[in-house]
Amino acid sequence: MIIFAIHMKQFFYVILSGLLFAFSWPDAGFYLFVFFAFIPLLILAENEKKSSSVFLYAFFSFLIFNIITTYWIYHATLFGAVSAFVINSLLMACAFYIFHKIKIATSSRFGNIAFIVVWISMEFLHLNWDLSWPWLILGNVFANNVAIVQWYEFTGFLGGSFWVLVVNLLLFRIFFLKQNR
Repeated sequence: MIIFAIHMKQFFYVILSGLLFAFSWPDAGFYLFVFFAFIPLLILAENEKKSSSVFLYAFFSFLIFNIITTYWIYHATLFGAVSAFVINSLLMACAFYIFHKIKIATSSRFGNIAFIVVWISMEFLHLNWDLSWPWLILGNVFANNVAIVQWYEFTGFLGGSFWVLVVNLLLFRIFFLKQNR
């Protein structure tokens, strides 16, 4: 019933973001989509004052992303697959929620910095705990295009995550500035 409470425009942004993430992954091969995947969620976060709504938008978007990219886990265990989808989506949505709370409490500039720090911290945590889930780290999106990420030698794939987040924020700022004119 929760999903029906989302208006159609918000629903479109949630679906679009989830699909952009999913189709940017190495299996689909459209890695450039990842540079636009956060923009629909950032638009929702910019226009929504309630962080609980932003959390739900992000959760459903990341759930779409998780299901499409890691559906194959159900071959091993359905319970494990559903658990992985939900836990990973919750972690990603929590990172987005924290970013939104910080942005509301401070400023857009500080919130954008917090977005990068919180997201990369979430990925780092996710790599170093018992429920490690390395498949959906943003920096892994370039797995089939190693020629463009030779600099991972110095930064690791979290440097790729940083790159994805910064480009998304820059493109969002450009879009947002044009909308406000």
